[in-house]
Amino acid sequence: MNRVGIMLDWGIMQKGMKGYKSYERLTHYVKIGKELGLEPVFFHPFHVLAGDERVHGYFWNGSRLIPRLVQIPRVIHNRVLTGDARARGVIQRLSRKKTVFNGLVVRDKRKVHQMLWKNPQIRMYLPHTVPYSGEQLKQFLEKYRVVYVKPSIGSVGIGVARIERLGNEYHFIASKKRKTMSLKRLMSVVRTWVGGKRFLIQQGIHLARYEGKTFDIRVSVQRNGEREWAVSGMVAKVANQQNKLSNLSRGGRAVPLTTAIAPTIPMDDQKGTLDRIQEAAIVIAKQYAHHFPSLADLGMDMGIDDKGHPYLIEVNVRDQRYSFYKAGEKAMFKQTYRHPMEYAHTLIHEGKKPKKQLA
Repeated sequence: MNRVGIMLDWGIMQKGMKGYKSYERLTHYVKIGKELGLEPVFFHPFHVLAGDERVHGYFWNGSRLIPRLVQIPRVIHNRVLTGDARARGVIQRLSRKKTVFNGLVVRDKRKVHQMLWKNPQIRMYLPHTVPYSGEQLKQFLEKYRVVYVKPSIGSVGIGVARIERLGNEYHFIASKKRKTMSLKRLMSVVRTWVGGKRFLIQQGIHLARYEGKTFDIRVSVQRNGEREWAVSGMVAKVANQQNKLSNLSRGGRAVPLTTAIAPTIPMDDQKGTLDRIQEAAIVIAKQYAHHFPSLADLGMDMGIDDKGHPYLIEVNVRDQRYSFYKAGEKAMFKQTYRHPMEYAHTLIHEGKKPKKQLA
């Protein structure tokens, strides 16, 4: 049986060793791998030995991960999201010697926006986005009723501030902060909020609503066994009324996308809306992968307006996938594990054949 490497975050590995559950369903890798004739070897970059040929790998024994010293598999699915220089160095070295998909990429949201903007097909899906400055914020507040200030690098809604213009006053919502203030006071608060870090400013889209609350859409876009980009699943994330964030870790909740769009999009238009979201997601994935060919597993946050037009909010290079599980979309949830495993299977068996150019 061929082996495939599954490189996971340190915390996930520690939980697996103790037999604890996490958002990574290790059993899905194992079961799907068995169907495909693949045995997953779980490890973190710190488990790789000097020389990058052997690893203290871990195998699922039915209840927990157990260690075994083995050769590093030739194909590795990278699920690690870290800023640790040492870990990133190991991933970089492995990427030169092995086939590592979803390797190191630019995650800076502003740079990703610039990459995507180069493709005219994609511009209709991109909200107006610029690097943060006081002057730019003033211009955005004059032009748009809702504006977001968010970290250039970040995830799960941490550090995101929503600003709503209410006449001559402004409503500032971030995490547990909810304040209404003058423009002068707002500029001071945002300046302190940003500090010396890199932030960007983004136009707030007038998103469709479900039960009176805005929602966005998590779209899992992955390469499949044919090495083509495909949508593995789509699920709605309904915003928390307190902080207006849809991230599940920030109080949002997941519901099936068909449930969320039903009150807004007429029945006859629903399939067309779903098709447009998928088409947008795939063309965006192809453009991002044009700059980083190792990409194979993306989680996009997208929104639709009340007419069903899709907009990209941001691209996540390590989709945690549990929004599908929380929404009860178990088939989609499992598909988000199947596609990467099928892709790995293809890479392993095409190893001795000439490689096709990735789109």
